[in-house]
Amino acid sequence: DPESDLHHIIQNCRAAKIMLLNPFGEGAFLRAKSIPDPDITLEHFREQIAKSIDFLKSLKVCEKDITLKLYKETPLFKLTVLGDYVFMKYYHAGLNVKEMPEYIFRHSSNHGSLFHPLYQFFLSRWRDSNIPEYDFATDELVYRDNSGNEVKREKLDSLAINPCSINC
Repeated sequence: DPESDLHHIIQNCRAAKIMLLNPFGEGAFLRAKSIPDPDITLEHFREQIAKSIDFLKSLKVCEKDITLKLYKETPLFKLTVLGDYVFMKYYHAGLNVKEMPEYIFRHSSNHGSLFHPLYQFFLSRWRDSNIPEYDFATDELVYRDNSGNEVKREKLDSLAINPCSINC
């Protein structure tokens, strides 16, 4: 969203590592289903994520170093790491994340700070070989082994789940 806080930050950065919910995965279906607002649907999620991907593609054209990964699980947190700060919102079942409070943690030597565990959580997810990277040129998900070697590719939209197949 051009009005969001992150739009201008990402637009002006030199490099970014971004993880988004796979719009065709089970997690997107379950998240959309958990929100009682009739305007929040699976199609709404897919449109939002498609707009985000298009925005990131436009930055790649400008030769920004943007890496995108798409995870399939139902989201737990909305995390943003900007330098020495971590911004976090919790994805509560049944509530739009916009309604949730945002917590900000600053990098410090304080052992009680949640900055370090949240940053480590992001890094562990980023390094997870089960979370594929998005290829902006081909609209494919690229799966890699633990050594970083490509093992397979899949078209993003070919992974669309059948909502009737999910036993909720």
